[in-house]
Amino acid sequence: MIRRAVAAALACACAATALSACESTQDTSARLAKRAKGLANQQGLKIGRDNPGVRVGTTAVVHDANGIAAVVELQNTGAAQAALPVAIAVDDAKGKPIFRNDAAGLDPSLVEMPLLRKGEHAWWVNNQVTAAGVPVKVAARVGQARAAAPANTPVIEISNVHVGSDADGIFAEGIVTNRSKIAQKRLTIFCVARRGTTVVAAGRAIIDRLAPAPTPKPTKFTVFFIGNPKGARLEFAAPPTVLK
Repeated sequence: MIRRAVAAALACACAATALSACESTQDTSARLAKRAKGLANQQGLKIGRDNPGVRVGTTAVVHDANGIAAVVELQNTGAAQAALPVAIAVDDAKGKPIFRNDAAGLDPSLVEMPLLRKGEHAWWVNNQVTAAGVPVKVAARVGQARAAAPANTPVIEISNVHVGSDADGIFAEGIVTNRSKIAQKRLTIFCVARRGTTVVAAGRAIIDRLAPAPTPKPTKFTVFFIGNPKGARLEFAAPPTVLK
């Protein structure tokens, strides 16, 4: 995992996905029924004991017209750990809970940190918080590691970060490089924008597959933000998802 800080002026944008328009009503019903059956057999995130080797530092929640993002600072005080469950609870100004990431079927990157090396500090971001109220604060818990971390883990580097703009606003782009011989799947790049010590924006980018070294050509990523990162410093984390 690697963190880089970049001073930049940024704005906010968001991405959307679409379903195929040529799917029949029967196909749609069958697909939804299959998905519902699959979710019924799944369990949401549950944490029994807190992880004594991981300290939760700064937590923050940022929001704008594009959505809500929860940010958690993690500090590993012990040996390297893998597949760390991260549970969050978002409250409104009255302390009423308005979101928890314990629903079944969430993407793994929304419920866990893939890797924390010995003594490592990193940011974790969930930018798919859905809440009816106005989010004010977020509490986080980290559970016991679900997988063993090997002695040597893949090194992922973030470089050539710059800002650009289009019709939707300003965005951050960069290059992600795999320095190991292990291909990565669903690699999540977490990004937090801080002005001083205050978290003002956050976002994520997901790379479906990052080829092993030596890569034939650079792999680009783009992070879209929730919040206002204008004039803020960017910090990145790109923990490997496939360790051996």
